Amino acid sequence: MTKALIAAGLMSASVAANAGLSANIGAMSDYWFRGIDQTEGASVMGGVDYAADNGIYVGLWAASLDAPDTTDDGEQVEYDIYGGYGNEIGGFSYSVGYTGYFYTEGDVDFHELNLNFGYSFLSLEVTFGTEDGPSGYDEADYSFVALTGEYEGAYLTYGDFGQDYEGDYVELGYGFSYEGLDMGVAYINADEDLGDGSTVTFSISKTFEF
Repeated sequence: MTKALIAAGLMSASVAANAGLSANIGAMSDYWFRGIDQTEGASVMGGVDYAADNGIYVGLWAASLDAPDTTDDGEQVEYDIYGGYGNEIGGFSYSVGYTGYFYTEGDVDFHELNLNFGYSFLSLEVTFGTEDGPSGYDEADYSFVALTGEYEGAYLTYGDFGQDYEGDYVELGYGFSYEGLDMGVAYINADEDLGDGSTVTFSISKTFEF
């Protein structure tokens, strides 16, 4: 399920888990991130991660977007750059890192400080971010908190936005591996501030260790 969560965009909490260089490629039936629909259809995605033995990690991840009002054909690419430090002490895991979200079309990008904590079957993400744009753009600051419980591949997440952003969502999913492929299915329900939508998404990905 960890790789399925990477495909969903939750990179910073998981890439520090295994030292070494790895790459992943996959697809989602509909790309949702933090309860927000990012595309009108399927998305192809992939990335490269490096985690050192001392807990430092860096990575690059990208996804195709088929969103309205972007270009003449409505297509663009999201690419994320991230890095940080993660460790585990007595069964308690933690990481602190940066994630930048950039797009091939448009002048707005996002910069985040990500804090992640985990113990047993529970994990907590606390994020502080900024929506940035060109000179004169009305910059926004936001926070995001998500609590996730996992059990044998199944997970339940509650996420909530704060500061200049508002909205919360619930995501219930299950991830598993078969013949070297990581697969996942998730039900997502978001409140009206995030679009008042619900959906079921499917994902499949493959990870290569070097």
